[in-house]
Amino acid sequence: MIYKIFFIILFLYSCKTRITPVAQPTSNIQLNINDKTDKQIEDLISPYTLGMAAAMNVIIGHSPAFVEKKKPSSALGNFMADAVMESAIKVYPLSTICILNYGGIRSTLDSGEITVGDIFQIMPFENEIAILKLNTTYIDSLQNFIRIKGGEPISDNINSLKQIALSGQDYFYLVTTDYMANGGDNYSFLTRASERINTNIKIRDALIEYVKIHQHITFDTKIREL
Repeated sequence: MIYKIFFIILFLYSCKTRITPVAQPTSNIQLNINDKTDKQIEDLISPYTLGMAAAMNVIIGHSPAFVEKKKPSSALGNFMADAVMESAIKVYPLSTICILNYGGIRSTLDSGEITVGDIFQIMPFENEIAILKLNTTYIDSLQNFIRIKGGEPISDNINSLKQIALSGQDYFYLVTTDYMANGGDNYSFLTRASERINTNIKIRDALIEYVKIHQHITFDTKIREL
């Protein structure tokens, strides 16, 4: 009986119409690098190009030195973490400390005038500030993980976190990026926060605002470690 069923299925399958792929002729479009730009398109986008260039060249402050990202910490990372922390405190005064991810810093900052474009190069992503309410038991997890990674940008209020750990408080408020808050860069334990405040403030905008307020940036070069 089994053999009969097998041959029936085989027969039905063999009776199906089979479609044989047929190659269709195509024509290549030759591109000439010497072709002139379409004048109509060029005229259409020109105002936007000029407007963007003007916006990027706006001077917002001054940098006393060339700075770049380094591990375990750097003047550039310290500056960014302090800027984000300052912005977060305005939204949520109970914020404890800011920790960013080293990989999120995408450029260096030269000495001299700081433009909006300089900040866009440092932080080209659309990441926003997130504030997480975490149990103090996660302080050890943060310390150990950052140590394994070789360091991360940390704001200049490390003592606040240490005081909370010693005081026996149950929670602290971590200021970070929505990318890390979502578990990015292997920070999966941050997704276990008991509360999350989405500020809707872009990291980049916090940096720009910080430079505008402080104008002449004083970089902190000391090593910051939890």
